[in-house]
Amino acid sequence: MTDETTVQPEQEVIEEQVTDQSTELTEIDELRAQVAEFEALKAQIAEQEATQKAEIFAQKVEQSGVKDFDKLQPFLDATKLEGDALDELLVILRGMKPKPPTIGSPTNGGSGDKTVQQVVLDQAKAKAKRTGSPEDIATFSGLKHKFKQFGGRQ
Repeated sequence: MTDETTVQPEQEVIEEQVTDQSTELTEIDELRAQVAEFEALKAQIAEQEATQKAEIFAQKVEQSGVKDFDKLQPFLDATKLEGDALDELLVILRGMKPKPPTIGSPTNGGSGDKTVQQVVLDQAKAKAKRTGSPEDIATFSGLKHKFKQFGGRQ
């Protein structure tokens, strides 16, 4: 009979442990649900703040009179522009205007700067005059001929 009495308290202890564990599991599940709800609320607040900032951003751009700002917007992160930074950006954009090309100026390069070919040719010419060696003169003549052949002007 002593065996039966010792077995019953052990079973009761085991049953109590199982109920305690199930209670702990339900508490853990509740905490997990609360954490998930907290994260969802946090994301919702962040989304609302971003929407609010975007609206303020759009109002300031509209009020500043900057044209074609929508073309620039994909390259900007409006959420990172805080206070004065947005105002400074709008002042800069207002000040920028496309410069019309001067009448009579070349439109494709042709700025009057020497090209790489011209610089190499001038160096070869100077060396040929300085040394007077047939190799240097031949190098200069060869470069001159090559550049004429491929669109050079000498």
